Amino acid sequence: MRNQAKSGLWWWCCCVAACTNGSGGTTGIASFGGSVTGEVEGSDVGDPDGSSGPGSGATASGTASATTAAPGESTGGASDTASGETAPGDTDDPPPDGWLYTEGNHIYAPDGSVWHGRGANLHDTRSCDACTFFDPDVGEVLRRVDELVDVWGANFIRLDLESYADGGGRLHWRSVHDDPAYLADLHTIVDHIATKPGVYVLMSLWIDPGHSEMGWPTAATQDTWRLLASEFAEQPRALFGLVNEPEYNFDGALDPEVWQAMDDTVAAIREVEDQLGTPHHVVTVQGTGGWARRLDYYVTHPITAGGGDNVAYEVHVYDPASTFQSGWVEPAATLPVVIGEFGDAEGYMTLDDVAALFDEAESLEIPYLAWTFHMRCSPNLLVDHSGGACGEGMPLEPTTFGTVLQDRLAQPY
Repeated sequence: MRNQAKSGLWWWCCCVAACTNGSGGTTGIASFGGSVTGEVEGSDVGDPDGSSGPGSGATASGTASATTAAPGESTGGASDTASGETAPGDTDDPPPDGWLYTEGNHIYAPDGSVWHGRGANLHDTRSCDACTFFDPDVGEVLRRVDELVDVWGANFIRLDLESYADGGGRLHWRSVHDDPAYLADLHTIVDHIATKPGVYVLMSLWIDPGHSEMGWPTAATQDTWRLLASEFAEQPRALFGLVNEPEYNFDGALDPEVWQAMDDTVAAIREVEDQLGTPHHVVTVQGTGGWARRLDYYVTHPITAGGGDNVAYEVHVYDPASTFQSGWVEPAATLPVVIGEFGDAEGYMTLDDVAALFDEAESLEIPYLAWTFHMRCSPNLLVDHSGGACGEGMPLEPTTFGTVLQDRLAQPY
């Protein structure tokens, strides 16, 4: 881990521990997020999910496809307009059956009501690098889907897609471009989720070698989304999350470049959908900096690709309740917002803050997703009964944080 004072991230610390591959051998170093990597030097931790520091396993490569062309100033924003004006992303055409859509500052269900999505993050067969040293077991993912939906009561899942630049001893790690079995497993998972009445899945490129070193989408990201948009073009229950977390950029100096990278990637998805003649999926673009904490630039510069329709703005919240107003409540007055991650993270967010998030998000009708339905990818919703292995078939016992979420999902909304 890079020296925090040297990197400027004095406020962020990382709990680092050796991880084992389940057979007693040390596979690398795990961060707060619990995933494994053999490379630590020069890394920084910016988020408790561990996806961007030692433990992420990700070796970022590529550059943003456009880094200098700033968007033009928006004159109207994506506001909810009672006056009858059409905001970016609004449409007069009714959505097809089963499809979510955005209008003004909300995501709407097919019946025209504001959609109330609540749930958690769930990992694919790679499982936060806990299962990459074992044969992929899509049945275990389906078992966890059943538990999260049928027992806990979630109607929204963020499916975290995970691939690496090289194997490093893993049995499966390649991207959807190079691993047909992995792509087939993703189809199986998404199709299974879609059998659950009223349940939707946000497919998110969580760890991907195509991301830039700052966590932005690149030309390689666009190629991946062209493939995924084609593969899942006719799946009405799927939403698309472009990347995980744009890092640093606390002062917003790089906002125009991040915006351009996001807009170009949305455009790549819309190109595929328009060629195939399918509806536009709801796409989430992530906050422009601070590990997806910042949405302010989008308020005056909403995404314009594809006419700007069906775009939502994803924020990750590992912060005290005192920051909610500026972090996502104010942007949600004009933008459709999704809280893609939050959790009980020591030193950053307490269970009281989590309870405050539930109340605030539901009062504003903002969908939210807790991090994460896992036993070793902190903050965890499940107690670790894996014995340091993949966790196949283990009891899915909630942690204290998990119980708080489960109790909330049991309440009417």
